[in-house]
Amino acid sequence: MNIYKQLNEVINYLENNLNEKIDYNYTAKILGTNLYIAEQLFKLLTGITMKEYVRYRRLTLAAKDLHNNMKVIDVAYKYNYTNPSSFTRSFISFHNVTPKEVKNGKASKIYPVLHFKSNYTNKDDIKYKIVYNKKFTLYTIKNLFPINNNASLIENFWKNIKAENKEFKNPKKRYGISELIKNNTEEFYYHIGLEEKWSNASIFTISSSSWFVITTSSFKALDINNYINNTEDIYLPSLNYKLKEKNYLEIYYDNYVEIWFPLT
Repeated sequence: MNIYKQLNEVINYLENNLNEKIDYNYTAKILGTNLYIAEQLFKLLTGITMKEYVRYRRLTLAAKDLHNNMKVIDVAYKYNYTNPSSFTRSFISFHNVTPKEVKNGKASKIYPVLHFKSNYTNKDDIKYKIVYNKKFTLYTIKNLFPINNNASLIENFWKNIKAENKEFKNPKKRYGISELIKNNTEEFYYHIGLEEKWSNASIFTISSSSWFVITTSSFKALDINNYINNTEDIYLPSLNYKLKEKNYLEIYYDNYVEIWFPLT
């Protein structure tokens, strides 16, 4: 018996029925046991019950629908809540913001789809928002970097740019841009830029797009890379979002960093 394969079948069943009434006895049949054992096994491996998983996933997808401007009452009934009031209470307990605030652009939380391999490692949930930006321009200097193992090289690039250019002392925003090169799987361009003209910087245009935006308090290149990888592999698929391209925008403020992912 491959228990991890069967657990993934359970997840597939739950994911395919988030808009329907869940038959938890069917999950026990998938695992070849009774419901009590199935629930205990699930909680032992994940730290949450199946019902909690379903609630977290429904509220994750409910927030996506609200970001896409669906009415609160329609979202509540879509995910099997008996009325908008009970939906709102559950939504606030999970996201720490109201459905209306999410409709107006506030960040919401993701609980990602679970995947079991030979073991299970829980991924932290994150908050995100959807932003639409018109085309705009930055002034950047770029260097060529390897696709893999580039964190220390990028950090040194930032240190050199900030040390050599006075314009980087007190800007409101500093930008990092990953630009993939067509048919090159070994290297990419990384840009450092500002909104105003500086040094020998060249104009770089950011296309208009809808963006998936997450926030981190870490300024370390390795942490930024991990967030990018997890967003690509886990968070975007958990919301059925697709990337327009794998060119990412990093916006550095004084106390936090936003990472922007262009969506189709």
